[in-house]
Amino acid sequence: MKKIRILQIVRKSEGGIKKHLLSLVRLLDKNRYEVAVLCSFDEKTQEYLKRLGIAVYNVGIGDGLSLKKDYRAIRFVQKAIYEFKPDIVHMHGAKASFVGRIACFAMPVKTVVTVHNFANYDNMNFYKKKLLLSLTKVLDKKTHQFIAVSKALKEDLVVNQKIEKNKIKVVYNCIDTSFYEETTLNLKEKFNLPQDSFIVGSIARLIPAKGVQDLIKAASILKNINAYFFVAGDGPFKEELQKMIESLNLKDRFFLLGYRNDIPSFLRNLDLFVLPSHEEGFGISVIEALNEGISVIATKVGGIPEIIQDGVEGILVEKKNPEELANAIEKILKDEKLRKNMSVKGKESAKKYSCDKMTEQIQQIYEALKGR
Repeated sequence: MKKIRILQIVRKSEGGIKKHLLSLVRLLDKNRYEVAVLCSFDEKTQEYLKRLGIAVYNVGIGDGLSLKKDYRAIRFVQKAIYEFKPDIVHMHGAKASFVGRIACFAMPVKTVVTVHNFANYDNMNFYKKKLLLSLTKVLDKKTHQFIAVSKALKEDLVVNQKIEKNKIKVVYNCIDTSFYEETTLNLKEKFNLPQDSFIVGSIARLIPAKGVQDLIKAASILKNINAYFFVAGDGPFKEELQKMIESLNLKDRFFLLGYRNDIPSFLRNLDLFVLPSHEEGFGISVIEALNEGISVIATKVGGIPEIIQDGVEGILVEKKNPEELANAIEKILKDEKLRKNMSVKGKESAKKYSCDKMTEQIQQIYEALKGR
């Protein structure tokens, strides 16, 4: 049987999109599919893909709109399509799907777009935004299939981008620890913390939309609680967040650890996981925390309420509300029975997010497209 050739296109990222793509290409049926990835991942990740037998095309796809850079990227994608000859081009994220779909516009390939996050035009001027929206409208009509990683994202595509419901399938992300390092991380020992203290943690790219600033403010409210706060992740907002930590006299209680590739080990140190995002397409770090039996507090945004039932696996709070967040943290830390109940419910709930299930659903989409 002739293999179906799939070209995956993704821009550089270190969060949920990257995790999703690596899980997918690792688990796709090698007897049925031949896969290539067009990306600008770091050298270590590209070598990992090549060891899986995947062809890698290294190209940078930048943020925003840049006629010169985007034209160069579009031409490179077209060259990769001519060379690899895919049956299906599967694009991940807004910018990769913008560049990729223009490149595919007049080519005899089927196109799939996975939407991982809500559209954000905050940093774009009026004319660029208008151009991008106009082009996206045309590209949406030509796209054969959309995948949304949450029901909330599907609803957003229907309401705000006017995409037909029957062109969108919801496929949840999965828990995949195979590409993490396993370490013997002991935060209490490493930071010389009291053994009877609580550890509250988060995993986030350090940008304003992830809401780490709200967690810092919540920590400043909780000065009488024997708790220490750790955030795994890096990003352009790090320096500003560090200044906030120091200005609130939290430098001995609140620590920014930077990027880490030992997330399961990090999570096992926690008594409580907090995701204070202002927007979130799905929230893969939440299911990673549930999988480790960690109670969760998260904002009720995007796809989060599809993962967390308020009061069952965790507590949901309003975004941008440090006082409510602080109250929820105090409630869980002071109630050991509640934490244990949430831990049990969370671990059970996490079983739903199987990588085999995710991959099978996407393979069904490929098969249906190939049959058209």
